[in-house]
Amino acid sequence: MTLRDLLAARGVRRALIVDDACDETPLAADLAGKEGDWATFAADLAPEHREMLEREAPETVGMSFDEQMTDDRYVAAVWRLRDQLDGLADSVFEAYDAQRASDMEYVRLARERLEALGLETAECGRNFEDRAKDVELILIDLYFGGAQNEEAFNESRRRLTKAVQQRRDNPPLVLLMSRSERIYDRRDAFRDEVGLVDSGFRILLKPDLRIADRLDRQLERLADNRPDTLKLARFLNALENGVAEAAHRTLSVMRRLKLSDVGQIQQLLLDVEGEPVGSYLVDIFDRVLQHEIERDSDIIDAAIAVNDLTSARHPPPFVAGSPQLQQVVERTLSQNRQRLRLPGSAGSAVGFGDVLRSSAVAGGDGARLYDLKEDDVLVVLTPACDLQRGLVPRVMLISGKLGSIERLQWSYAQDARTPAIDIGGELRWIKWNVKHVLTLSWAELEQALASGALEVVARLREAHALEIQQKMLAGLGRVGLVAPMPATFSVSIEAYVLDEAGAPQSLEVPHLNDEAVVWVGRDKDGKPVRRLVATEPFCDGLDEALAPIDTARIHASARPALNYVRGSGELRRRLSGGLDITAIKQDGWLKVPTENGGQQVPDMALVVLNGLPEVERRLQAKGGVLLVIREVHRQVGVPSLDDFVDPVGAQDDEMEQGE
Repeated sequence: MTLRDLLAARGVRRALIVDDACDETPLAADLAGKEGDWATFAADLAPEHREMLEREAPETVGMSFDEQMTDDRYVAAVWRLRDQLDGLADSVFEAYDAQRASDMEYVRLARERLEALGLETAECGRNFEDRAKDVELILIDLYFGGAQNEEAFNESRRRLTKAVQQRRDNPPLVLLMSRSERIYDRRDAFRDEVGLVDSGFRILLKPDLRIADRLDRQLERLADNRPDTLKLARFLNALENGVAEAAHRTLSVMRRLKLSDVGQIQQLLLDVEGEPVGSYLVDIFDRVLQHEIERDSDIIDAAIAVNDLTSARHPPPFVAGSPQLQQVVERTLSQNRQRLRLPGSAGSAVGFGDVLRSSAVAGGDGARLYDLKEDDVLVVLTPACDLQRGLVPRVMLISGKLGSIERLQWSYAQDARTPAIDIGGELRWIKWNVKHVLTLSWAELEQALASGALEVVARLREAHALEIQQKMLAGLGRVGLVAPMPATFSVSIEAYVLDEAGAPQSLEVPHLNDEAVVWVGRDKDGKPVRRLVATEPFCDGLDEALAPIDTARIHASARPALNYVRGSGELRRRLSGGLDITAIKQDGWLKVPTENGGQQVPDMALVVLNGLPEVERRLQAKGGVLLVIREVHRQVGVPSLDDFVDPVGAQDDEMEQGE
């Protein structure tokens, strides 16, 4: 299917190019930095010139010239009359004219290509909101104004936000353009603040409009995923509207509670159960709000549509992954730390699911309790009703060990673990030892908490605490509970080809500093799977770096694989969609098989971690492209490469048994 056919099939028929260069009249902000030229202009104005300007902009009469030069009405008057001002204004507008002409050339290139693809295309300046109501694609400038400063960025973002808000249920595809390399730094803020779905948003440097296929690639990515992009956008819109309405309904229900009702509940239930009123009311609000969200038909309808999303085709990431998924998981498994200020039980120092940590980490005497180490934690698993009523002489806990979030620990094994939890402001995980059951008397527990030997550092949500309790009591698996999400780990990629002697020669690929990401998930049997996903600019840059290579300068054995990579585009697609590196080892090359190369080209690339070892003779025919994965700057909660690759090839379960 051609790109023209794809755009038509996806319903992309109308496009709008938005650039302040399309405005007929400049604003004062467009002439920032021209104070010297303005001063010369003012000094050289003759009386007849001043009279013309006063007639053209009467609203500015009486202003000081410093005020006039920053007033859009005065600037517009000078612009309209500049041919009658004997050349006095030429220096004021010289740089603006040159920049506008350059930007209009880019607008022309974009329009010609869009029209060649069959799109009805229009151009517009800053005031484009009304014209954006019925287009499927918007190409917009990153900065509205010649200064290209924060104010210009905010103006572009603000106006697009207004345009998108008018049609949040059917948002346009957006291609952000700029002459400035700063577009790579501003893309995320622009996308998120406007409220765009990632798959419906791409960026392009304006000079790339002169390079064949650069615009086409971005349009193909946007169009290919438009149906799923719209489904996700509609779900998020329904969720935003539905949550607001659900909160309103919930508050209406809660307001019906009279103080006398609360008093009766306290006397007849809470005092008996030993539960504080405030904690109880927050718990009730949580449940009523969830019920009201679930009753919203728009949310459910939109969620049903999202059920049809398929992983067979999905967009490549423009930026590398981050620990954001783990942070989502953390919020599903534990309560916010502020919630700890509300006690779980009036008569108990701890609540069901409370996570306790020894103050040994701070040099206290917590280690005396059951010989707790620095990374040891305890979770309270005594039933909540027994804690509240004080029906048990001793509180039951099990022991766990804290760890940094690393590939080997982010596992789908059926053991008891909390895969992500905030402990002291750092994202950690906990492996619970369900066979290590401890008990503390009330006196021991209260003394330990009062002395600081133990402290409550987190509280698990009830469903997750019950899951751990079930595994401890009966070894039951999770039933109806949210499965852990895949994890993401940041890496970088270097690219090489083999020269005539078989030595690796580095390729100059743009955006090498853009981090790639390794995703860690599971297959249908629960075994770990690792996928390397490269960013979109790297994938495009790799193709462009390979295209001009003279194969006569490449090792003879590697030429078929290199020619296959260049001709098929398969490696680019595999990298952007997820290259399986599950079998990779710490000190060896991993062969990347082709899908359609057959016996003539069974493998097209080699991948290695951290180093660049010699390519043995037996592997040179596989060396069409060499990819070296390296760790990036380590951040809190993000592992190094050594943490997620097994140097000796042992299975995950075997390694975990040795922990």
